[in-house]
Amino acid sequence: MPNSAETAILVVDMLNDFVLPGAPMRVAGAYATVPAIADFLAWGREHGWAVIYINRVHRASGIDAEMTRRHFFAEGKPFCVPGTRGAEVVEALRPEAGDIIVGKQRFSAFMGTDLDLVLRGLGVKTVYVTGTQYPNCIRATAVDSMGLDYLTRVCTDCCSAATPEVAEANIYDIRMMGIECAPSTQFMK
Repeated sequence: MPNSAETAILVVDMLNDFVLPGAPMRVAGAYATVPAIADFLAWGREHGWAVIYINRVHRASGIDAEMTRRHFFAEGKPFCVPGTRGAEVVEALRPEAGDIIVGKQRFSAFMGTDLDLVLRGLGVKTVYVTGTQYPNCIRATAVDSMGLDYLTRVCTDCCSAATPEVAEANIYDIRMMGIECAPSTQFMK
């Protein structure tokens, strides 16, 4: 990992609890994006880009989860609790030496985290967003990234939602905000 990079790839919530079949918070489209994300990460690393994993993390009690999700913890269905298999990045996308990991408790990777400080410390100007899922974490992260004046791009083949219709609706809205959305293969040209 370089001490400076003008470009960063954010890998949002590609955790076992959201990606694997049968996982408690599984997003239907997430597993299918793993190969595209892996390819984009390899390409970005070859070009000296920063790779930053944004991982959802909650206390076992759920007191730091959104109020609309606390019921899962009360019902004995916690998710993304440190030390559990569910809180780990899926095997095919595991962080490499030098990658940065940022924990978050809300949809946006910027809310209540040090992500903006990390990006500014690296000298990042362009942010590529990958991961799951569109209507929550991808959208909130992309909007906040743009609002903080990063050139923000969403890799459509590297992001997911519960259905293709939900993905397309969110891509449309994100584009209308002025954020470029395209397949990672287009950004790798």
